[in-house]
Amino acid sequence: MGEETKFELGGRPRSRRFWIILLSTIIGVPVFVILILLIVVLIQAAVITAPQGNIGILNDAKTEGITDDKLLERAERFAGALRIETVSYSANNQNLSEFPVFHQYLLDGFPNIHNRDFIERYVVNEYSLLYKVTGSTPGKLPYLLAAHMDVVPAPPANWKHPPFGGVIEDGEIWGRGAVDDKGGVMGIMEALEYWLSQGVQPKRTFFIAFGHDEEIGGNNGAHNIAIQLRELGVEKLDFVFDEGLISMTDNILPGVTKPAALIAVSEKGFLYLKLEVTGTLQHSSFPPAETPIGILGRAVGKLEEHQQPSVLGTGPESDAFHYVAPDTDYGTRILYANMWLFGPLMAAMMQNDRLLGPLMKTTTGLTIFNSGVKDNVIPDIATAVINHRVHPGQTSEQVIEHDRWAIGDNKVKITVTGQMDPHPVSPFGPDALAYQLISTSIYQTFDEVVVAPCIMIANTDTTHYLPFTEKVYRFIPTLVTPDDVSRYHGDNERVTIKDYERMVNFYFRFMQNADLVFDLAPDDTQPADEL
Repeated sequence: MGEETKFELGGRPRSRRFWIILLSTIIGVPVFVILILLIVVLIQAAVITAPQGNIGILNDAKTEGITDDKLLERAERFAGALRIETVSYSANNQNLSEFPVFHQYLLDGFPNIHNRDFIERYVVNEYSLLYKVTGSTPGKLPYLLAAHMDVVPAPPANWKHPPFGGVIEDGEIWGRGAVDDKGGVMGIMEALEYWLSQGVQPKRTFFIAFGHDEEIGGNNGAHNIAIQLRELGVEKLDFVFDEGLISMTDNILPGVTKPAALIAVSEKGFLYLKLEVTGTLQHSSFPPAETPIGILGRAVGKLEEHQQPSVLGTGPESDAFHYVAPDTDYGTRILYANMWLFGPLMAAMMQNDRLLGPLMKTTTGLTIFNSGVKDNVIPDIATAVINHRVHPGQTSEQVIEHDRWAIGDNKVKITVTGQMDPHPVSPFGPDALAYQLISTSIYQTFDEVVVAPCIMIANTDTTHYLPFTEKVYRFIPTLVTPDDVSRYHGDNERVTIKDYERMVNFYFRFMQNADLVFDLAPDDTQPADEL
């Protein structure tokens, strides 16, 4: 091979081997250990594969999609749903009069669902809906499909079309709720309506829950739906499937060449903290050296400067990198396939990314700051509200401890005003039937995607269903671009007609697959007459 490459330092030649030996001496690691480590890293990147489902009947599933020619009719019906202003402004402020209008819209639009003797409809707490679809073969645990009818406010100033106009233009359906979450409501109903039109009664019993206040916590909707389920004799559910991340997105994970379909198998908790500094009411012409506003301003600034630490590797988001690694370029695959070594590097790379950062840490949102009574009066109190979304790898106590350290000032009083623990991590992987049921339905519906488990960075109302099952999955079956992410609770929310068609097809395949695996459903049963 010829002479070794030489490097000059201070006029004296040095070989590459010299520098390797010198580096290994400095860091205290023998050369052979470095070489073995390098070989392991490269081999791991070369051989890594995504976990495949071991449930044979799902691997062989050839479930057909919807084959009629009513695509535009469904799009128009969806647009009509977006015109109904079922807005949740706050816990005590909703357009409640609009929900009965929406209920009637569903009654009129889906006659098959509302005229089958094996389907029961319950209006829960006046404004939420629960459907019970009784299967032809009772005895197995039912599952629950969930979505919500309410939407967040939509100030029209920056919208191209009125947010409640339900406009269809250039193949797109515009309106508040197009993605979050009337698409889920209407997609589920369209899928079931079509299935029933084929003369089918599902084999397996399942429930459909449409809450009316998910955007403000579900305390009046999902909470009372859970009570209704118990009154119907339901003690356990096989699993719950609800909305999730806007996850069918190109380029959301670095180096991944396909859209990533991320199934959220856990959900962050939340922690609301009130920061308070008190002082003495004084005239502004002779101010004190420190004021409540100044002290509190420095405190919240320190919280932004010293974010919560990364806990990458403690939650299901780490598994996401394993699942997508085979669909990345080799350089990226080296990182994703060796999280045990490159986890800290990955955390540093993701730390400040708006979309990826929340996956690996507890987030800190400064949402409210209040102080002052008059422009020439030093106030005697200043308060701020901090909204933490707590990663499953941390406890609320650890989050508060970090905040106290970051603020470093005992004059700032910290009070917990609201709290919910992170959700348990639902089973996922090759042998997890419910997870594979969703994964298979995704692969059947969308071309060129990669499916992976992840964590839900926002909150849903599924917390009210946790007493029924340890298996809760969250996913929105629609393809969006990175530019669309800002439309989530933002301006110009919309979905393409093609994506809405795929959404309906996804739910249709999902229901058929649930029947296909009926005999593989858990052996835990409830009395047949209760299901």
